[in-house]
Amino acid sequence: MLKDSKLINLIILISFWLLMSFQVFAESGGLYEGPTDPAGDRSAVRVGVMNGNQMMMAFSNNTQIANKYLLDGSKWPRDSEKGLQIFDFLAVLVGAQVFLEQDTIPVTSEAEIESRTDLDTLYYIETIWNYHGMLDLNPAGDVVWGLYPVPGYCNELSETPAVSDDPLSWPPAGWPARGFEKKWPGEWNGRFGRGVQYAQKECYFVANDAQDQEYLQPGRRVKYYPRPGVKIGDLNPNVTIQKGMPWGGLGVRIEVRGYQWENPQTRDVIFWEYNISNISEHDLPRTSFGYFVDMGVGNAFNFGDDADDLGGFVEEADMAYIWDSNGTGAGGYIPGVCAVTFLESPGISIDNIDNDDDGLIDEKRDNVATQKVGPYDGIADLSKFLAYYGLKEDQLKEHWDADEDQDWRDGNDVNGNGIYDGTEDPGDDVGLDGVGPYDLNYNGPDADGTECNHKPDLLIGVGAEPNFGLTDITETDMLGLTSFHFIPWPFDDPPAPKYDKDLYGLLGAQELVEFSGKPGDYAPVFGSGSFVLAAGTTERVSCAMMGAYENIAALNSGADPYSLVEKKRIVQLIYESDYRFAKAPETPTLHATASDGKVVLTWDRRAELFTAEPLLGGENDFEGYKLYKSTDRSFSDAQRVFDGFGNPSGKVPIFQCDLYNDIYGFTDYGLIQGESFFLGNNTGIQHYYIDEDVENGRTYYYYLVAYDRGIKGIDANIAPAENVASIIVDEDENVVKVSKNVQIVTPHQRPTDYVSPSLEVVTNEDEIKGSGTVNFRVFNDLDLIPGNEYKLSFLVDTIFINPLFPNISLRARNIGYRVTNETEGIVIFEETIDNFSGKTMLYNNADRAFYLNPTITSDPFDGIIVSVIDSGSYDPEYDSLMSGWVGDGIAPIKVNVKENAYKLFPWRYDIVFGDDIQSNTHATNISSIRKVEGIDDFDKNYLMPEETMHFYVENKLYPDTDTTKVDFIAYDANKDGQFDLLHDDVIVGYSKMVNDEMKWILDIFNFNFRKASSESELPTTGQVYRVDGKRPFLETDEFVVRVNEPDVESMKNAEDLSKIKVVPNPYIVTNTMEPSVRNIYLNQRRRIMFTHIPAECDIKIFTISGYLVDEISVNNEPNNGIVQWDLLTKDGLEVAPGVYFYYLKSRKTGNVRRGKFAILK
Repeated sequence: MLKDSKLINLIILISFWLLMSFQVFAESGGLYEGPTDPAGDRSAVRVGVMNGNQMMMAFSNNTQIANKYLLDGSKWPRDSEKGLQIFDFLAVLVGAQVFLEQDTIPVTSEAEIESRTDLDTLYYIETIWNYHGMLDLNPAGDVVWGLYPVPGYCNELSETPAVSDDPLSWPPAGWPARGFEKKWPGEWNGRFGRGVQYAQKECYFVANDAQDQEYLQPGRRVKYYPRPGVKIGDLNPNVTIQKGMPWGGLGVRIEVRGYQWENPQTRDVIFWEYNISNISEHDLPRTSFGYFVDMGVGNAFNFGDDADDLGGFVEEADMAYIWDSNGTGAGGYIPGVCAVTFLESPGISIDNIDNDDDGLIDEKRDNVATQKVGPYDGIADLSKFLAYYGLKEDQLKEHWDADEDQDWRDGNDVNGNGIYDGTEDPGDDVGLDGVGPYDLNYNGPDADGTECNHKPDLLIGVGAEPNFGLTDITETDMLGLTSFHFIPWPFDDPPAPKYDKDLYGLLGAQELVEFSGKPGDYAPVFGSGSFVLAAGTTERVSCAMMGAYENIAALNSGADPYSLVEKKRIVQLIYESDYRFAKAPETPTLHATASDGKVVLTWDRRAELFTAEPLLGGENDFEGYKLYKSTDRSFSDAQRVFDGFGNPSGKVPIFQCDLYNDIYGFTDYGLIQGESFFLGNNTGIQHYYIDEDVENGRTYYYYLVAYDRGIKGIDANIAPAENVASIIVDEDENVVKVSKNVQIVTPHQRPTDYVSPSLEVVTNEDEIKGSGTVNFRVFNDLDLIPGNEYKLSFLVDTIFINPLFPNISLRARNIGYRVTNETEGIVIFEETIDNFSGKTMLYNNADRAFYLNPTITSDPFDGIIVSVIDSGSYDPEYDSLMSGWVGDGIAPIKVNVKENAYKLFPWRYDIVFGDDIQSNTHATNISSIRKVEGIDDFDKNYLMPEETMHFYVENKLYPDTDTTKVDFIAYDANKDGQFDLLHDDVIVGYSKMVNDEMKWILDIFNFNFRKASSESELPTTGQVYRVDGKRPFLETDEFVVRVNEPDVESMKNAEDLSKIKVVPNPYIVTNTMEPSVRNIYLNQRRRIMFTHIPAECDIKIFTISGYLVDEISVNNEPNNGIVQWDLLTKDGLEVAPGVYFYYLKSRKTGNVRRGKFAILK
């Protein structure tokens, strides 16, 4: 009996897992092989914002797009103060007819449906939006029967759906894949592979219709069970609504992705892509997809402008569009025109018809490759095929059968080792994860063997290789826009969404109805269908939402929207390139520090190092940086750039820098309505900016963008692209989130007792061999780390060393520098010929070599900047300006330097004169002296090696050794047999011990005093003449700087409360410190500021009668000497006009300051 019980339990367990398996058996379509999702749930609803370009759009992961009740529920242009709402709401519609016999048995054969008259028909419209009264509700009225988000596709702790630029929004355990499997934890679930992001911003979520119980209510005779035996809560016991009820609706799963690019050609567009899967057990023979749009063009938050809208369509462009007929929206601003254009619509792969007119019949995306076929196999109409795909006949090739459009490209494994290594081209044969050897996140060949197998691979739920199946846009037979109708307000009458049959009748009607009524408040309903959605299969719908300024009078007269049709051309290019469009550089991270009367901004090099342009084969096309500034969150007061029609199209940066190359000036390609892009002035790259055009106490908004050079010379020229910035606010207009390239800063005075750390250079300058001046200076004292030491050193490329003088002869160049944190033992900054910015490195065409610029300034590091000025970084050379008398010498000396010799021995030579000096020539063998530069008619017979001199010559950088000496020899220039300093020459060079003999090797310079009129003008005792020049720094040259602690005693004595002020005083109505608000129902936040206060103090504010109005406890950072008061009492009420007194007490010293200020209304 016990054994039988165990067997029964085992059978039950197996039955449950078979039931819940992702391989849902289908009567004709097949098995659904994607993730095993629980029922969607209200608790999983999250709201996000697509703000990756000028089209700002709120979205919910239940598929609703836009929300008129949110401050920026939809807005275009996003960063213009004149930007308005583009529509109120947009609801996704999935409609279908279900045919049943015997009340609950589905009939899915189209032939049988057409021939029978005894079938029951149910109509479904699966959707969701905020107007719940216009949707189907449960009897209690508290549950909408519609689409809900599926848990598991974002971080449960995140307030938003998963977005590509916020890793904290991603599901920590990974993304649902096949069945209960997860994939790619910690990486973005890219449409084209693991971590692959073609767009600047993407979002991703999944919803289903399990909660739609309309046709499953008790008492109904006709019911449809899409997944018999499966109940809500089976997989998610924590579901919050309708737990235990049967899985309802049609049994559809909707996977949604949104894409945005901040490129001048795409900045007004959002792409939406829907993968609609039938996870039920039955085919859906008649299915349609579409949109229901509540217009509201030109509205603003809580400010209506609904009654004057119109709409239309352009059939050839598969585009529906809406506009404000009088061209005036909220606030008197001009609203944009909004369009939704179908890029990809459901396909029919079983009707033996070429629906998309591409020369192929019934192509699809989910068929696997089984064999190679010939160049013409599968092509029904050659001329259409060649025209549609832009090919010539000689470009046709043998291809895999499932690669109908022949665009999958095999790799070239040259050495045949089964791995793409070295410079081998992997083509598209990169495996199911979509990541190849040249991608930054590549971590080796796919473990499943799909990489380098020379075959296109596809696996539902996991992915597909580039240009094949799921990732290949064109492998489907599309229908396009097939229906368009206008519904007047109110939307709670038929054919509103809750009237499924009526609305489906419009969506599936396959008619485009021109609107001829008067302007008003309408809802366009448009879509594509009908098509068969077989069990286990997926159909994809892609569309683009676009905004543009158009000629409203022309639209009212029936003309097509010119700008939107032109934008569709670029949009189509992106779509047909499998969403591969010009990608902006990697986003830099901006840092900011508030200071007294200035803001210090710095940023990293990520954009320069990791940018990869997909349309250029991964080439790094980074070109420069732009920094924008404003005093409000929408950057409305930033100086504007306008297009050729006078419409605002961009902003003027306060700072721009670009690579030092041959790319600069204005572009003459990728122009957008006459607008060009300024690429810069070849300034060179820097990573900091100090803004001193600021007021203390006023808040400033900065954002930094990296931009590329664009693409010139391909089929469609593409304008340069730059990053986008994101500032998200809540309903009270408080900033809740910013992107990493944004900083919000309020500069401020410092407390009077604040003392900064100081720098101390601890290098022994006498030990430095290189020439030039090295300066360490404080860039930002708030970033200084007391106690730390930093070392500057140089990288050297040795060109030549004289083998006779290996220790002191050197011809070299500097090829970089390095800054090391000696306290922590780490390199924190380095520039080399392989990694440098700006003009740090220069190029010598003659030598074909890079070298360190003689004058450089480093990027900031820990609050410090180091500069090198006028070094001899490239080639040593004598410098007459660096040479001369040291001290008070004025004798008229003439020095002739032998340049080639000095390049090898480019040191600092001092000629020291003194009556008590007795020095002689060291060399005993001077036979090598045959000719001396600078001495005419030289005759070696007049050399005087035995002469004793009252001077000596020394190398100040490399002292003599026993075997190597700086040497000199007298030359009897006037050939009178005697040496005198007034008329003869002295030759200076090097001697070396060779075979036990001190031999003269070479001369470096010579000098004489023949310009002196008498011996009285000759040098006197103690005078020194220096021969010097420029030379590179050596590897042994190290400059060390130490950060010292602040002077504590100075801090104790510095507090001066007499400097405290109240600003403004008096307060009259408002001031520039107060932020603007866009919500007309919010009051502007008032404030005054106390300046020069101690960082830790307490302030009490009293009325003139002594009543305590408010208390402020100040706990600032040590460098912050201001605090702002919001003019509210301690009870949260606005203060009345009048005179007020304040009492301030320093917690550190106990010192007190009293004062008064006035508030005037």
